[in-house]
Amino acid sequence: MKNLSLITRIRRKLKDKSGQSTTEYILILAIVVMIASKMKTKLQGTVGTAVDGVDKIIQGTVNEMGSN
Repeated sequence: MKNLSLITRIRRKLKDKSGQSTTEYILILAIVVMIASKMKTKLQGTVGTAVDGVDKIIQGTVNEMGSN
């Protein structure tokens, strides 16, 4: 079972209805929320960096046009 991916193990666990409790569902939901939160932070940083780069390019172009 060590060779199975995390997603495969979660899917198998969700299919197995014996012994599932509310606690297990809450734990799975907590993991999904944590992963989504981590991805959101990284995505915001990446987008912010890209927007800053575009802003610098635009400012450089405006400054060049103003000096001509």
